Amino acid sequence: MLKYAIYTENKNLAKIESILNNSIIIQGYTIIKTFGYWNGKKEQALKIEILLEPCKSLNYNTIIKTICKKIKSVNRQESVLFTSVKIKAYFI
Repeated sequence: MLKYAIYTENKNLAKIESILNNSIIIQGYTIIKTFGYWNGKKEQALKIEILLEPCKSLNYNTIIKTICKKIKSVNRQESVLFTSVKIKAYFI
């Protein structure tokens, strides 16, 4: 399984949720409200976690990058960070 994490400023939450809900690849996600620092300034932040089953026919990095660009535009940010790691995950 792949775990993507998107880090962004905590604003325009309804618009961010709309972006995520309208993605064809995302069945579910978790939004964690947290704090972050950018250029030495503390800000309210969101960490969005998305789990996806590997799929050879889809380039998830490109799709997640597109989602990040939309969030970046909505929040008028200099940048939005995403990470990707392979994990073992179990739905019970």
